[in-house]
Amino acid sequence: MSKVLSSAKEIFLVVVVLIGLVPMVLTNNYYLHIINLAGIYTLITLGLNLLFGYTGQVSMGQAGYFAIGTYVSALLMFNLQFSFWLTLPLVLITCAVGGAVIGIPAMKLSGPYLVLATVGFGEIIRLILLNWTPVTKGAAGLTGIPLPEFFGIQLSSEQDFYYLIMSFLLLGTYIAYRLAQSKIGRTFSAIREDELAAEAMGVPVNRYKIAAFIISAMYAGIAGALYGCFSGVASPDNFTFEDSVGFLCMSVIGGSWSIAGAVIGAFMLTVLSEALRAFQAYRLIIYGVILIFTVIYMPQGLAGLIQERKIRIVARLNTVKPSGRP
Repeated sequence: MSKVLSSAKEIFLVVVVLIGLVPMVLTNNYYLHIINLAGIYTLITLGLNLLFGYTGQVSMGQAGYFAIGTYVSALLMFNLQFSFWLTLPLVLITCAVGGAVIGIPAMKLSGPYLVLATVGFGEIIRLILLNWTPVTKGAAGLTGIPLPEFFGIQLSSEQDFYYLIMSFLLLGTYIAYRLAQSKIGRTFSAIREDELAAEAMGVPVNRYKIAAFIISAMYAGIAGALYGCFSGVASPDNFTFEDSVGFLCMSVIGGSWSIAGAVIGAFMLTVLSEALRAFQAYRLIIYGVILIFTVIYMPQGLAGLIQERKIRIVARLNTVKPSGRP
């Protein structure tokens, strides 16, 4: 176990160095913009992997938590002149409450009924944003969301947001990894594999289910706060059922059982979405085809495929007999 953690720390340090060098090599603002979006979506997918991949609870309402994070942060900055950093604790609290709102009914729901409940939650949030015009400005949305500041320096360029978003992404990835490796993560996996057996062993299943929903919602909320400052606008059209489908696709295609899968899936689908911008009207069809292909040929996602290839290569190297005299 200690060797695994040591190896993970070394990989993490290498990744941090590489991330820091990206803006020095990649100077095109368009590409940096895509990477920044992918980083925000990765945060959402990380939370969804902990909920879906590790705990086995499907959520199609992540866009609702994403919207809550964006609007709560923006409204606090507009109406109460909060700084971006001061809004984050309130975003976490609000999204935690929203996660519990779905987590508590999840104690009695499963399968398609749970999916419908999460879909309904996402749509309710969108309709509230659309119709609560005095507060949310309705369909017009909020524009001119204040830019964040860091020690008096206003973050405005793509490079500035890159370092901000990647800092949150690294922290979020580290927390998700430690959770997955901890007793909490192992308990989540036990619930996913056999809920009745876990309960028979004395695991408070309902408590852990609620915790998984809360953690997932908090990840999406932080991503929403970042998205609001990054894009400068918040509109109900940015938080639709299609977006929730997209987040689930990122989880499944990357590998919902893996923390690395969240990163792989989010970055791949974000880049693919930009590459297929001319076919946005067929986005759900394209996602559906990719999902079917993934489920049939890569049930563990891209991360699972990479892991499988790695195991095969190691096995082949181990079977090669050394040359020379015995």
